[in-house]
Amino acid sequence: MESTFVIGITFKNADITTRSAFSINAEKQVECYNLAKELKFNDFVVLSTCNRTEIYGLGSVELAEQIITTVCNQSKELFDAYKFVKTSEEALGHIFQVASGLDSQILGDYEILGQFKNACKLSKENGLLGPVFERMANVCIQASKEIKTKTDLSKGTVSASYAAIEILKEKIGEKPTTCLLIGTGKFGNNISKNIKHYLPNFDLTISNRTYTTALDIAMTHGFSLLPYENIDENLQNFEVIILSTASEQYIVTPQHLVNSKIKLILDLSIPQTVHPDCKTNNNVEVLDIDTISAILDKSLANRKTYLPIANEIINAHIATFVDWNDFYKKRNQIVELKKMLIDASQGCPHLAKLEDAVKEEMVNKTIQSFVVSLKQNKNLKFEPEKILSKFMHYGQAN
Repeated sequence: MESTFVIGITFKNADITTRSAFSINAEKQVECYNLAKELKFNDFVVLSTCNRTEIYGLGSVELAEQIITTVCNQSKELFDAYKFVKTSEEALGHIFQVASGLDSQILGDYEILGQFKNACKLSKENGLLGPVFERMANVCIQASKEIKTKTDLSKGTVSASYAAIEILKEKIGEKPTTCLLIGTGKFGNNISKNIKHYLPNFDLTISNRTYTTALDIAMTHGFSLLPYENIDENLQNFEVIILSTASEQYIVTPQHLVNSKIKLILDLSIPQTVHPDCKTNNNVEVLDIDTISAILDKSLANRKTYLPIANEIINAHIATFVDWNDFYKKRNQIVELKKMLIDASQGCPHLAKLEDAVKEEMVNKTIQSFVVSLKQNKNLKFEPEKILSKFMHYGQAN
């Protein structure tokens, strides 16, 4: 895995403003993949969430950095000030940690697995998830599921969508409250379902750029619906605003807070959709994703006790993947050997006279023997002449 790399920025080294600058939405991800294909990448995955923008790939780290800065229209100097780079085994370990929620802002956040799956799916749809990375992704998913099953690392408040509910309970309570949710993607949809379940007295209205998506959710769960184009003139009528949407412009500005009913705003969006000056209003509390994560990780100490077990599970899955990769790199030798044996079975007089079923069995047994030897000795030298000699001798005996 010496050519594997990870490059990006995360909550660990970049604040929300910087992460917003390097956020890559679905449209920009397609642009990334188009550039990656032009630059001859074969494996290239873009993962962009509220806490991180990262690229996983095989090949040139410098070209991957060029893609990020180009698509985000940001300077190399700004990216260099906050970026991290990992390669080889360190990169592989990081990818497993991320997919399992061990590198999340809220330790054990299980929502990252879905985001990781979606990133790999989009990569594959764009022809940039080769067999090695696809296998790696599948093993990452297996490791994450095993950690969830065998530990309590994901017990309690482990996702931002549920964290929002804890914030609402703490700041507002469970009394009747008018609430507007803007953005009904998978993340926003989870928030809406959590509100319905945990805060049934909330009068929830939803809005989404794609009207049919919001309409479907509203009809399914009995929420009110506000057309996206009518948000601006209706914001001030709600007590709570929750934003979980991608927008290049601020949706909530200081003007919206003048003579409004708004008491609390949860901005779960990256880039930020609430103007920073809104935080100076003494009558409205504005919380962003970083603030929410910091407030709500109350069970962090307990979860950390499961880290050794989780890391053992990850290491075991990494070892399995590395073994598979070592064997996968020998595939050309196996293909070459099989062709050589088939040619020999058809071209040699004493072999050609054998029935086809017998010759096929001889080829398969020889290949199987070679594969077993490879698994037992990763450094086994490929000596086709010796294998062919044994094959011919076996054929003469038959």
